[in-house]
Amino acid sequence: MDAVEELPGEGCGPSASEKRQPCDSVSEYLNIVTDWQSPSLDGSDAGADQHVTQPGKLINIDLPDYEENPADLRVHPVSFVTPDNQADLSDYEDEDYDDQGYTTAHSGRDNTTGGVTMIMAPPKLTKKGIAEIEAARELVETKYQGDVKNEEFVDIGMVAEYGEEIFAYMKEMEMELLPNPHYMDIQNDIQWSMRSVLIDWVVQVHLRFQLLPETLFLAVNYIDRFLSVKVVSMTKLQLVGATALLLAAKYEEINCPSVQEMVYMVDGGYAQEDVLKAERFMLTMLGFALGWPGPMSFMRRISKADDYDSEIRTVAKYFLEVTLMDERFVASPPSYTAAGAQCLARLMLKRGDWTPEHVHYSGYTYTQLKPLIATILDCCRTGRKHHQAIYDKYSTRVFKRASIFVEGQIMGGFKLPFQHNVPYYSTRDLFDEAHPAPLVMTAPIHLLG
Repeated sequence: MDAVEELPGEGCGPSASEKRQPCDSVSEYLNIVTDWQSPSLDGSDAGADQHVTQPGKLINIDLPDYEENPADLRVHPVSFVTPDNQADLSDYEDEDYDDQGYTTAHSGRDNTTGGVTMIMAPPKLTKKGIAEIEAARELVETKYQGDVKNEEFVDIGMVAEYGEEIFAYMKEMEMELLPNPHYMDIQNDIQWSMRSVLIDWVVQVHLRFQLLPETLFLAVNYIDRFLSVKVVSMTKLQLVGATALLLAAKYEEINCPSVQEMVYMVDGGYAQEDVLKAERFMLTMLGFALGWPGPMSFMRRISKADDYDSEIRTVAKYFLEVTLMDERFVASPPSYTAAGAQCLARLMLKRGDWTPEHVHYSGYTYTQLKPLIATILDCCRTGRKHHQAIYDKYSTRVFKRASIFVEGQIMGGFKLPFQHNVPYYSTRDLFDEAHPAPLVMTAPIHLLG
């Protein structure tokens, strides 16, 4: 592409070197083992990815070494493969494809016969749980009565008097803008494993541009919601990821990447006009509903109960990003994943149990969080394989080497308090309510410097 060739050799644009620096580390390559070769969605060979090899071959997608060649930072196109014996799409899509290479998904939430085997959603509250949340609310309100003033009420910019209403509204919006957890049932050309490869790439690009955490979570939400309503061809999947990240950056950032920079990051796999068309198309499919409240806002609120402990927050952010890579969390409300990540971080750092203040600010009891934190811990057992880019990101000093700390704790035999002699790679039969294990804590642990 001419636009790509004209880019300077240093950085991703004229001002890139001024405001964006290379990240510390990234995977040198992604290896995808395939037993089959994929045709394009329309049955032709047009637009087939050059990295797709013959059946049984190994696909290597080489990424430049950031530390040795920081100037050459293009992230090469991601290769996706899919079996050729897919089910008929006639029940799910329009007869004709549109000019964008997508098809319409009809009744996505009704036409789901398979999908993921487990969806991490909050367990239904019991009467005991409701009483626990109400008691926590009364305790917190009592604590801040009289002369003991909450700092947020002193700062009028925090509009603390509207806090409860604001977060109640955010909890409504988080449910309205959740994707369909079974959307892969309507997809003909992609699989959950390909989504993981795509998100891994999005994480790397997000880190390269040094964008806000909110931007990453919002981009993944756009990707999943778009795939919930459109059947996407394999050759268009990376365009979906790049477009979602661009839209999320425009929504959250002050200085967002340009279209030219995004084209550069896909190594010229798509033209600028392709990205602009995809952007308009995605906005239409999302109904211009872009204000999904991600988990970071909920995590900041919960952090009040921890006196905004930076180590707990850093480990919790690592756990949050881990959930992006696993399809079981696709339809998990962000308030729920934020609470689970915060709770697991406290347990691993030995900072105490889930107090009434945590219950009040999160809206979730410890019992509700048990299945969630057990599943997140499972994902971290094979961190280098399950979420390579996120592991590398959080292994740097900037992020207090949180991923290395978590890996060390797991290798050292860390178990959750309620896991009674059950291998903690299993999430079954962990929750014995009749004989709950006490939350026994030792001296707090600190992250690596």
